[in-house]
Amino acid sequence: MDFWGSGPEGRQAGGFSFHLLKANAPEEEVRPHMHEEAHSVLVLDGGYMSSAVGAPLVSDTPILIYNPPGTSHQDRFHGGRGRFLAISGGRGAEAAAFCLRDPYAQRLARGVADQINVTTPLALEACALQLHGLVTPLSSDEAWKAKTPPAWLSRAVEMIFLSDDPEITVAQVAADADIHPVHLARVFRRYLECSPGEYLRGHRLERAAALLGKGIASLADVAHSTGFVDQAHLTRTFRGRLDITPAQWRKSRHVARIQDEGAVIRQEPVPPHQGSGQ
Repeated sequence: MDFWGSGPEGRQAGGFSFHLLKANAPEEEVRPHMHEEAHSVLVLDGGYMSSAVGAPLVSDTPILIYNPPGTSHQDRFHGGRGRFLAISGGRGAEAAAFCLRDPYAQRLARGVADQINVTTPLALEACALQLHGLVTPLSSDEAWKAKTPPAWLSRAVEMIFLSDDPEITVAQVAADADIHPVHLARVFRRYLECSPGEYLRGHRLERAAALLGKGIASLADVAHSTGFVDQAHLTRTFRGRLDITPAQWRKSRHVARIQDEGAVIRQEPVPPHQGSGQ
């Protein structure tokens, strides 16, 4: 399976393929396409835009996308810049692509990304099977469950991801999980490789991007409703994370919607070395 990315030759293990890649195409060049095999994409760096169920308009938090076989999508990186891990193969039971926010799944995938060149084929295959076990549960192998993160971590992630409250704080998330904030930070770092504060700030940027894409509220109102101090703070964050201002982002999303609405989407063959995985 090919992807819109470049990098060293991938590895193969037990019917799965593993690629660690950099985005290599401007976002406007990525066309709607599909893959014959199931595949997962772990975004390591960059603003990833996905149509998967539960995914933000553009990512700035740890994100793992699962695509069943034959799923049509146009996932891509904002500005054509980003890094990702792609794992292809295995069966797929879901009817639509979705964002997998399970901290254990993200930890598994990141472990593959960190060890892709040095770990054994057996370990790679085991991680891929465990990931598929979270999508299509494997009744024959339950041993991995002992390694899962505490149940409260998934609740904490959901609380942040689903919250519309611009005033939500890390302390509130820790109180809801009935744990100490320091312990929350340690477990977040272990499984998601970021702090709760970083995850919360990323979520705010994702919400701001979604509101800006709708083109209704003013920049000041977007900043206020998503927890930024003011419009200047929103602008600095946007430029620092996505290399674009909020106004430029709004304009680009408005143009993209017009183009998408007037386009006739065709399923084209994926050219060699430029498949989707994004």
